[in-house]
Amino acid sequence: MFARPPAEAALHTRLDQAFLKVDAAASVAALRAQVELVQRLNLRSLCVSPVLAGTVKKHNPALKVATVIAYPLGMESASAKYFMIEELMEQGIDEFDVVMDLFAIVNGNISKLAAEAGKLGGLCRRHKRMLKAIIETPILGDARIVEVVHVLRDSPVDCVKTSTGYGREATRVEHVELIRRELGDERIVKCSGGVRSREDAQRMIDAGADIIGTSSSEAILAS
Repeated sequence: MFARPPAEAALHTRLDQAFLKVDAAASVAALRAQVELVQRLNLRSLCVSPVLAGTVKKHNPALKVATVIAYPLGMESASAKYFMIEELMEQGIDEFDVVMDLFAIVNGNISKLAAEAGKLGGLCRRHKRMLKAIIETPILGDARIVEVVHVLRDSPVDCVKTSTGYGREATRVEHVELIRRELGDERIVKCSGGVRSREDAQRMIDAGADIIGTSSSEAILAS
């Protein structure tokens, strides 16, 4: 199990810089700039898509590289997610931000969620890699969040992540507080979705987040 960072941990060590959106600006030069940014600011990690993760790790072996699985809707089967994680582990990827079965979550199919969390969490635990289970809080009510967090708390998942941030409303600070309260003090909470300033980041950390996922690390640290 991975330990939470100490309360006094510097902000830059909590930031997972995300380079995930594909548009006309998604060039090789832009990817290299992201790697340099993470190294220059000594950020926690760089999170990139699966097709880029292996290449980034190969050329930057000392860099902590995270990737996303079943992003952004979580509609792939647990077996497909398992296979992709295995393949990327072979490429040296350090952490996996996995969109859980959102259809199961929205419809309260808790047994299916528990089976998926056990299968994927167990794989990552065996290989000493962190799995961050994305539950997409912006589409859930409080009662469902509590139900889902209880399932993950009882599984081998080391981190609960609020959202992909992909086309969703910003993560609410109350949801971070709710996850922390229901998850307990031992597991890690990652907040993503709409964190773009130092003030945003600090609010989420004060609410119980250990890690902040953002594409705005430079702006956050400069503010």
